[in-house]
Amino acid sequence: MAELKVEISDELEKELNESPEFDWPEFIAKSIELKSFELELERSNKLKLLLLKSLTSKSKLSKDEAEKFADELGNKIKEDRLGELKNKGLM
Repeated sequence: MAELKVEISDELEKELNESPEFDWPEFIAKSIELKSFELELERSNKLKLLLLKSLTSKSKLSKDEAEKFADELGNKIKEDRLGELKNKGLM
């Protein structure tokens, strides 16, 4: 597993130390993972648009059929990623 070093101000360190029962490293790791998921969803939406354009330009599918296919594919990607996060206890 990779290690990430974060430098914080002395003032912030004092504030964090006031709540020693809170698992700050776990919170930070989960925050990074959730942000990664958000970025993946953004890329997924861009991929969905690209796929839609590709399908409508080279296929006999109607625009509505291509949009439906792209939506279903995007939803499947989101569901799979959400399942991964739930299995890791992040959601």
